[in-house]
Amino acid sequence: MQFLYPEWLSGFWIVFALLIFFLWTGKRKKSLLEKFGKWQTLKSLIEFHSKEKEQIKKILLLAVLSLLILALARPQWGETKKEIERKGVEVIFLVDTSLSMLAEDASPSRIGKAKLEMKSALRQLKGDRIGIVTFAGSGFIQSPLTLDYDAFILFANSIQVGYIPDAGTSLSQAIRTAVKGFAKSKQKNHVVILLSDGEDLEGDVEAAVKLAKEAKIRIYTVGIGTKEGAPIPLRSEQGKVSGYKKDRSGEIVITKLNEPLLTQAAEQTGGLYFPASAGEREMEWIYQHMQNLEKGEFKQRLVIEREDHFQFFLAFAIILLLIETLMSDTKRYAQI
Repeated sequence: MQFLYPEWLSGFWIVFALLIFFLWTGKRKKSLLEKFGKWQTLKSLIEFHSKEKEQIKKILLLAVLSLLILALARPQWGETKKEIERKGVEVIFLVDTSLSMLAEDASPSRIGKAKLEMKSALRQLKGDRIGIVTFAGSGFIQSPLTLDYDAFILFANSIQVGYIPDAGTSLSQAIRTAVKGFAKSKQKNHVVILLSDGEDLEGDVEAAVKLAKEAKIRIYTVGIGTKEGAPIPLRSEQGKVSGYKKDRSGEIVITKLNEPLLTQAAEQTGGLYFPASAGEREMEWIYQHMQNLEKGEFKQRLVIEREDHFQFFLAFAIILLLIETLMSDTKRYAQI
């Protein structure tokens, strides 16, 4: 036998404390009564009280509490074997890590918002394989497709602007890298979720989107930033803003959200475009839209589960509690 929640077994300290309390109150009760007179005289006054039944009722209460603790600890024994078949969609998050993602017109920053969007998506995805491609001037597979969501979060947390050494922003190269990240298949269960401000300095995005469409990959886009734009802060080693990025003429660069490009990439592949929101509700809407995709089979595995038997302990506790409630603590005398 094993317990699913063994931490509840520490509750037996309460049972032990209650036992000590019952013993102490029993002695204390007798000593208080003796102050009113001799014990032999008092016995005649409380002759209808059954000390034995009082003790039985206390034992029953202790037993009920013990059984409830055991039930909460979820005792398990016996085994059942189940074969689990996992089906879902393959999702690659395409994350922009170019310098413009340091802009702070999204909270806490554009890149920080992209990470929040991915973590919010995990609350929706169930049994789907997920991966990450980061990009700036080129694309890089940060995390290959996996069912290990904990490992995915570690990779997501490690994303930083400047991680890709190539300067600039090539959305075309990013999409091509994401396409290569999927296994070649006739199934329509491949999705790319692009998290970007939409700035593209290299061009040729239409050809890459066409390639994704031919590979039956649906692209959803989430625009991070504002149409008004924001400057790109430059920080010191201590993390303080030391200035803002400037162009060759010395003017501060204002980076703006490019919604038309993101909308076009989504619509041409059957996806949707959403601007990033404070509560990341767009991830819920994207997940709902993904439900009409064909589900791919990823893995079958044999799982051995132990059977729960807390019901017996709970039922026995209820029976003993009913007995304790219905039991009187007075003596029964035969009528003469």
